[in-house]
Amino acid sequence: MTLSDDATILVPVDVSGEGSPAQSLVDLCRSVDVVLLGYYPVPDQVAPAQLRRDHESDATATLGRMAEAFEAGGVDVTDVLVFTHDRADAIDRVAAEYGCGAVLTPGPVDRVERVLVPVRGDANLERIVSLLAAVMRANEASVTFFHSVADDDSDRGESLVRGAVDRLDEAGVDRDRIDWQLSDAASPYDEIIDLAREYDLLVLGETEPSLRERILGSVPSRIVDEVDKPAFIVRDVD
Repeated sequence: MTLSDDATILVPVDVSGEGSPAQSLVDLCRSVDVVLLGYYPVPDQVAPAQLRRDHESDATATLGRMAEAFEAGGVDVTDVLVFTHDRADAIDRVAAEYGCGAVLTPGPVDRVERVLVPVRGDANLERIVSLLAAVMRANEASVTFFHSVADDDSDRGESLVRGAVDRLDEAGVDRDRIDWQLSDAASPYDEIIDLAREYDLLVLGETEPSLRERILGSVPSRIVDEVDKPAFIVRDVD
């Protein structure tokens, strides 16, 4: 299975407060369908059912306002409300249930003009390129594919990123908007962190067998936390 023009993206949002989605977040989703997961964090010592009884009405209203913001932007939205001890588990479960191809983790950004895509290898690359093609049709952002050749040979690394560029070009994104970069840094993680601060959006491939493992501490999650930028994390699913 590969992402198509009608890709479905999971957008998790905390509905325990009065927040609303940033317009930049809505704009990112104009070319995809959205499953808006409103999660209400439940302390370990409290039963989810108890908190739901006390706060379901307010949480439902908050989630509804967020869904309306996406719908006003022309996005097809399905909203799901959960009260949960474990945000990561809820994301994993709902993403699988609704067949979501990627998860969009929110972050502060006014406008998306530059997108960074660290590429680890061929795995999941077709899905990453397909998501990029769908998202970039809704804006004029440029994208840079990045690959570290510290543990690889430069010829294979260049072939990998050039191949990604060609695929995105073939998917309909103007070649002038696509770039690539190789690095032989000893610590690609540190270099990605430094580089990511210059970009508005990250697109990362899932590196663990489940979203739960990724969100609870794998490299993509640490990158997202460190740079505090919105990120699409593309699931590695059949």
